[in-house]
Amino acid sequence: MTGDISQLQDIQNFNGGYVSFAGGEGGKITQKGTVTNGVLSFENVNYAPELKHSLLSVSHICEKGYATHFTNKECLILKPRIIIPEEWILVRSEREGNAYIINMNHNIPEQVTCLFSKVSKHNVMLWHRRLGHANAKNLNRLAKNEIVRGLPVKTS
Repeated sequence: MTGDISQLQDIQNFNGGYVSFAGGEGGKITQKGTVTNGVLSFENVNYAPELKHSLLSVSHICEKGYATHFTNKECLILKPRIIIPEEWILVRSEREGNAYIINMNHNIPEQVTCLFSKVSKHNVMLWHRRLGHANAKNLNRLAKNEIVRGLPVKTS
């Protein structure tokens, strides 16, 4: 989804309905098209003029056969058939529909790898985004179980 019509090619008028954004704002989806950088292409990208930032769905990337890797500085879209060594994996999440759900109620493995961060209370939203838009309850559970040291625990 984008709010920048210049990113789209093969534009078609499209009554895509209404979409809500964070903060209670929203906009009408009026067109759709293709976004490409010459190497990757994504079709059926919705255009909503009120959208301030372009959004790309991780599930949409994966449906095209690619994988993703996120760091604190960048997002990488990887070629198909990249194999991640099992010992690198801390958490595995199954895809349900178009979302990847991390179930924090599963038992914590015996040999837990702790993540460490110098996060302040003002950076909780950053962790929310980094952890796939985890809700406050799951962020709190991560903090209480000391899986992420320094992650603030909500006390009220």
